[in-house]
Amino acid sequence: MKIIRKIKLLLEFISDIKSEHQSIGFVPTMGSLHAGHFSLINRSIAENNFTICSIYVNPTQFNNEDDFVTYPRQNKNDIETLKALNCDLLFLPTDREIYPNNKHVLDCQFIDYMDILEGEKRPGHFLGVITIVQKLFSLITPNKAYFGEKDYQQLWIVKSFVQNSKLPIEIRSCPTIRDENGLALSSRNRNLKLKEKKHATQLFQALNYFKKEIARIQKDPKIAKTYNLASAKKNIIKKIINDPLIKLDYFEVIENENFRFAIQIECQKSYRILIAAYVGKIRLIDNMLIE
Repeated sequence: MKIIRKIKLLLEFISDIKSEHQSIGFVPTMGSLHAGHFSLINRSIAENNFTICSIYVNPTQFNNEDDFVTYPRQNKNDIETLKALNCDLLFLPTDREIYPNNKHVLDCQFIDYMDILEGEKRPGHFLGVITIVQKLFSLITPNKAYFGEKDYQQLWIVKSFVQNSKLPIEIRSCPTIRDENGLALSSRNRNLKLKEKKHATQLFQALNYFKKEIARIQKDPKIAKTYNLASAKKNIIKKIINDPLIKLDYFEVIENENFRFAIQIECQKSYRILIAAYVGKIRLIDNMLIE
């Protein structure tokens, strides 16, 4: 595996790959790699001639300085892991390479759904995300880029950005990878204490319970018509808030095809439940599709 830290060398290398008409798959990460990342890289390897992974903890997408400072970093282990996975190239830039003059973010207000849910709770987060995505896409010019569904709103916004910008890049969404107790794998999980990790599984349990509840409602049009979604959400929220280690940020149901908040349940639609909560001091997000 080749490791490149300088943009100039990256551009030269990309030019050589393109001249050989090889397809490029790209997996952008912030490091501290886990099985969720592995699934993205393996899929890219299966679908492309050449796979590039980037590791960069992007400061502009953090609205909380403590979160940025404590974000887990383990480049040495990540490099060994990528070698074992047969990744072709790792782009490992510094802040000076990515932001040589300043840390200004793009003006991306033309993209919908940036100011709700994660956008509301983490002001400026998605502007930072799109800024780094745009920079990496312009450098690497991949044929396909791979993102996990755990960060579902981010996935939706990246797709919207690519579509609105008319970039010739296919965004491939990959299923959330979970541990044996259902907890969605995340780099931030490394910061959870053992007791907190056990309590964190309640987020998955809440999603799974509500998924079954909505699926049950959808089987009967008469029940669905009178079903009080707001009241049902409150009942779930009460169960989560009862845990002193968990502080809920949001628990919402959206219509999966358009990312709009669901008001009532219809039988022929697919939905997605999204949740965000602090477990101790660590903020986790998760979601679940209801088809």
